[in-house]
Amino acid sequence: MELRQNTLLPVKGGLTGFQMKWIGIILMVVDHIHQMFYLQGVPDWFNWLGRPVAVIFMFLCAEGFYYTKNKKRYALQLLIGYWAMGLISTLLEAKMPLEDVALMNNIFGTLLVSVLYMALFDLWRPGAGTRVRTKILSVVAMVALAFVGALPLLMTDILPYQVIIVILRFVPCVIVVEGGALLVAMAVLFYYLRGSRLLQILVIAAISAISYFTMGGAQWLMVFAIIPILLYNGQKGRGSKYFFYIFYPAHIYLLYIIAFVVTV
Repeated sequence: MELRQNTLLPVKGGLTGFQMKWIGIILMVVDHIHQMFYLQGVPDWFNWLGRPVAVIFMFLCAEGFYYTKNKKRYALQLLIGYWAMGLISTLLEAKMPLEDVALMNNIFGTLLVSVLYMALFDLWRPGAGTRVRTKILSVVAMVALAFVGALPLLMTDILPYQVIIVILRFVPCVIVVEGGALLVAMAVLFYYLRGSRLLQILVIAAISAISYFTMGGAQWLMVFAIIPILLYNGQKGRGSKYFFYIFYPAHIYLLYIIAFVVTV
């Protein structure tokens, strides 16, 4: 299989995209065990291990979007995943409410907004041949993705809390998706800097530093995503195309249900 992008390591050896995805999946499960069972004494280092996960998936998202033959279908699959999780989370919390655990996990929204920005910025690439009218509309779409979905947050005195949560779960925007604007920016930069692994690594380091100095906590540990990304050999590897779409929501809901049973 051909080398997909510039790499700091030899083509032979290293990690394929499939292997990186499995690293992310394992760390993700550990992180979500902490999320669902921290009250039962699961240690904080479970959460620390999960900090690099989103960065790994943003990197693989940029790779996948660049090479997919059907970008519209790619985005549609993420939208369906986002809506499906929004619906299931809303119903599950209504039937099995947990006071100290919220089902706000939905990385599909972050991935969706990221690829939409990638597509919109593609219209501005030199040589894209995009008409002025289309470019203007693309800017309007970028602004809408950033703010429109978050308008319910300005209506807390008008709309019931439950209604606001439902809207936020079904209308993705940069401000409210999981990981927020920093994660979306990271994914878009991965996409446009994919010709230089060094610059991609510098993006991770810079955003990790921003997180450390502005938000504190353990989120800065996402910097350790640099390790598997440095080891990435540019190859996709073999694996089920839709496994993540099924496993991601399934393991979250299974852990949530177990947490509910244990709590009650």
